[in-house]
Amino acid sequence: MNDDDRMVDVHSPEVPTSIRDAVLVIMGPGDQLWRCPCLSPGRRGFFGIGAQPDRVVIEWWLSSADGELIEAFWLEP
Repeated sequence: MNDDDRMVDVHSPEVPTSIRDAVLVIMGPGDQLWRCPCLSPGRRGFFGIGAQPDRVVIEWWLSSADGELIEAFWLEP
């Protein structure tokens, strides 16, 4: 985890509906949902032509009460 990672309420409006629905199926008492931004490499293009910059992708981590990763979720662009 990095400094930008933070725990969020699964019912927060910032959690996408598809992520919330998937988390609620497996979330147990004491489990925590984390919002973890990370860089996703952009496309490089042929000889750099059409290259796109890296972009931030949000990963959602469901961890157990003792800090073990249960599942990681993200949305495909």
